Amino acid sequence: MASLQSHNALLPQLLALIADDGFTSEHLFSLPELCLFTARDIKSFNAIETLKILECAVDLTNDPTLMVRLGRQIDITTLGTFGFALMSCADLQEALKLLIRYRAIIGPVPLLDVYKVSNGITLRIKLDLGSPIQKRLITELTLSQISFIAEALIDEVITSGEVHLSYSAPVDQNAFEMLFSVPVRFDQAYSELVIPESILDLRIRTANPAGHVIFQNQCEELLRGLNRVENFSAAIRRILIRAGGEFPMINQVAEMLYVSESTLRRRLRDESTNFRAICDEVRNVLACQYLSTTKLTVSEIASLLDYTETVSFRRAFLRWNGMTPSHYRQTSSVT
Repeated sequence: MASLQSHNALLPQLLALIADDGFTSEHLFSLPELCLFTARDIKSFNAIETLKILECAVDLTNDPTLMVRLGRQIDITTLGTFGFALMSCADLQEALKLLIRYRAIIGPVPLLDVYKVSNGITLRIKLDLGSPIQKRLITELTLSQISFIAEALIDEVITSGEVHLSYSAPVDQNAFEMLFSVPVRFDQAYSELVIPESILDLRIRTANPAGHVIFQNQCEELLRGLNRVENFSAAIRRILIRAGGEFPMINQVAEMLYVSESTLRRRLRDESTNFRAICDEVRNVLACQYLSTTKLTVSEIASLLDYTETVSFRRAFLRWNGMTPSHYRQTSSVT
């Protein structure tokens, strides 16, 4: 799941947050959508499952601001070298540049594009994957995390700027503005933070020029390590599994891995595979998981795996496994 924290770090914070609202983990995991999750350790959930838990938590609490509140629970010191590098920056402008360059070292963070405007910059979120509700949850969580980190770095509440969201406003729009401390505008062309020039120049209270050089060099080493991934096919599998079926295009995957599309194709040829073959492999893994552990219909599974026609999914599954999806479900242990 895309955010500035791993999904394992988010869930304990989520449970503590809904507890403040009077809901226990038993309330959450007794929901029909999460009934299969009840007996599992909280650290065992993957990114797709975590996103489902977040969706259910919003429904349980009936709180449209829950993701914004959750984003404000982030502890910058838990981000390791990346967090210390941010803390050592001279000002917020330097911290934002560092965030954009090295975001990949803390996991699958949404793509962040920076645009210069007349009185500052906009930090725009780009999400190509997921359902509308999933995009909304990730957008609110990420923008909240970024704004809260900025406030933590300068040790004061930021009251200038704006938050733009590309979807319709909830009933209580004022609750969003109270949490962000700036105007929040819905039904905008993009989801983004609008940051004035005056904010960018604010000094960071923990600035440490000598330490910054060390931490930035460590971030650079970590980023180079990502770029030297020996097994690109394994890295692609992880990305596709996180996507849950609505797969990104190869150019998008290349961008996530910080290589060009031509380099990625060449590296896959060196590993005796190609992007389409890996997509089919992951679709098969996900299909088998859905068939053996859920009660979703074959048509529903086909849709989840981005097939426009169920018959095409049936043919592909037969080609992969030598049996139909229905036969596979009968022979597997369904709980």
